[in-house]
Amino acid sequence: MRAPLIILIAVCFSSALKADYVKVSRDAVIRAEGNSSATIIERVEAGTLLPLLSNELIGTGYLKVTTPLGKTGFIYKSWVRIIKGDIPAETITPQTTNELTTSGNLEVHVINVGQGDAIIIRCPDGNHEMLIDAAELNAGFRYPGSQTEFRNYISAFQQENNPIEVAISTHPHSDHIAGMSWVLSEYQVSLYVDNGMKNTSGTYGSLEQKIIDANINRKQLNDSVIPDIDFCPREDVNARILRPAGYDEEGMDPNDYSVIVRVDYGGSSFLFTGDAEREMEHKLMNDPETAALLDVDFLKVGHHGSHSSSDTTFLNVVTPTIAAISCGAETVGTNVSHKHPRMVTVNNLIPYLGQRNGMETSLEAYNRSSGKWEVVSSKAALYITNNDGDLIFLSDGSEIWRRGDR
Repeated sequence: MRAPLIILIAVCFSSALKADYVKVSRDAVIRAEGNSSATIIERVEAGTLLPLLSNELIGTGYLKVTTPLGKTGFIYKSWVRIIKGDIPAETITPQTTNELTTSGNLEVHVINVGQGDAIIIRCPDGNHEMLIDAAELNAGFRYPGSQTEFRNYISAFQQENNPIEVAISTHPHSDHIAGMSWVLSEYQVSLYVDNGMKNTSGTYGSLEQKIIDANINRKQLNDSVIPDIDFCPREDVNARILRPAGYDEEGMDPNDYSVIVRVDYGGSSFLFTGDAEREMEHKLMNDPETAALLDVDFLKVGHHGSHSSSDTTFLNVVTPTIAAISCGAETVGTNVSHKHPRMVTVNNLIPYLGQRNGMETSLEAYNRSSGKWEVVSSKAALYITNNDGDLIFLSDGSEIWRRGDR
């Protein structure tokens, strides 16, 4: 039984407070500073009213507000609507709930860890989980705050006495494995899966030592038999690794050796591609066994939305109706040089996707042709962690939607 968290579903402020406030348009986070790598100090629900302390945009687009608990914090501009005038008086109604989980549905949490990947999936029974990747190093030369955000989120989501059935490191780059040693220390992990590749980094070396010292049950992509990752005991939920012919061909980019996962719940389907690029995408399409499993509803976009992944040939087979990109802020850490996501990828995805509820959303992406970051406004169901924050997707076995959009 998970310990409940106490949250506020409405906020009380004196009507005497002066001028301008914001109304939160979706479940959102408030940070200690005006950037996407800053520490989360509170989470608020859609409909919450917050006093606006300044109309000036901070950093990459944050507004300075007073939080429900009376702190000063920063909330991203696209998550709120500014309203002129005094904030109305409302009533505090405490509710006991776990703010990070919604029982009865399959849950896919794409955690906003900046320039890295971290995804945790929960079975509809509410008690079995699979983790895919574990964020980046906090170090200034990587992505500040990534690991802190990952640990805070997982700690709130998963109690220490609740095992994680499957943990997968898609490939041994630090922006995917940095937090995995911590996971193996804090939680009982029934099965750990990686791609079998070695790496010379200290992060990889520490993880390897942890696996050995703790005698972790481990399977690898290059085992003779594809590892079984069916983490959920329900018959209507299935998870499998897609391993096409030539998956271990020498000379490929290390990203192309990513462990690729498909999850099905009833009539809904999800594809998680790690950092796989065009070469692996084409191997998946050219192998009849894996090609037959590529047509899905939800795509976790490969390689943080880079131009090296998600070309139209691949998308013609996958045909996603909803997609998520995990990437960092344009001016922070490793994304200063990576410049993810790319505009060509965003433009490739949009024609395939369904629509969000509500108004158009502004998506920022780097245009290689112009050499500039540009904005595209769209109602397409494309969600980017740097723009939308932590993402929670739910499925009832028929439809998939982002929490707060339905």
